[in-house]
Amino acid sequence: MAKSAQPLVSDLKKFLASKVRDFEPEIRNAARDCISSRGKLIRPLLVFVSARGAKCDPSSLVRRAAIAELIHISSLVHDDIIDGADIRRNRETPNKKFGIKTAVLLGDAIFAHTMLLAFQECETVLSMKTVECVQKICEGEISQTLAKRGIPLTDSAYESAVRGKTAALFSLSCFLGASAKSGVDSPWAKAAEKIGDTLGIAYQIYDDACDWFMSEKDAGKTLGTDLAEGKQTFPLLALMKKLPSREAKRLAKSFDAIDQKSARELLEKNSILNDCEAAFMERMDRAEKILSKFPSEGEGLMEFCESMRDLFPIL
Repeated sequence: MAKSAQPLVSDLKKFLASKVRDFEPEIRNAARDCISSRGKLIRPLLVFVSARGAKCDPSSLVRRAAIAELIHISSLVHDDIIDGADIRRNRETPNKKFGIKTAVLLGDAIFAHTMLLAFQECETVLSMKTVECVQKICEGEISQTLAKRGIPLTDSAYESAVRGKTAALFSLSCFLGASAKSGVDSPWAKAAEKIGDTLGIAYQIYDDACDWFMSEKDAGKTLGTDLAEGKQTFPLLALMKKLPSREAKRLAKSFDAIDQKSARELLEKNSILNDCEAAFMERMDRAEKILSKFPSEGEGLMEFCESMRDLFPIL
């Protein structure tokens, strides 16, 4: 995605590698294992494309991208602990490699270092939004964990949970880039936040679908954790809409008692992957509708959206 951002991506990777030295000597190897960039760098790319043409210090833009990526990394460390996942990006997760206690504290340490980067931007609004994003991520995960079983989530409840899980960071990433280009109070920065929120929901729908329909080899991570945790993700919600009310409620109560194979067969029988793709594309349409009002400022982000559409079909 976004070839024009590749030079900045290279600078970001070097910057992240240099940040390992900011950790205490005893934990640098563990920090390096987490921070070394092996992911898709989607959130930093959102920063870069939202800021295309910005006349700001390139080091500031790279630092903003690092804020987005480090929040993402630290949240993944915690997610893998919660989900009991052993593999991420085709490598052992920190909780598998170093143990749960170390992984919890490592995720916290990365969060803390991220806050220091935000304060270095010397922009109060940016720092506040970064803190608020971390708060939403934590509260979103708690809300999803505490969701009552046996009661199918509504569409609005699902989107509310996703805003904490994924969309909050997509929104912040777009804001970090757009505000670097035109200021924190600019119409473009405010629009970019909304676009990021919509793209984040679309991406979570895609990620939910991957947990059911993609192989672990292709995904590069442990799959099936949503079912084991009894989480109501988009494919299951779409399935329950197609089932009779009584059967849907019974399914909602017994997510974690169903084996992955049987559940997938039920999803395939009801063409749920098609529903996931339709919902994904509908969110992409929403984002691009907002973008159409900013043909100049949003050129880079529009190209990103065009590439993001290629995530489907996933099979």
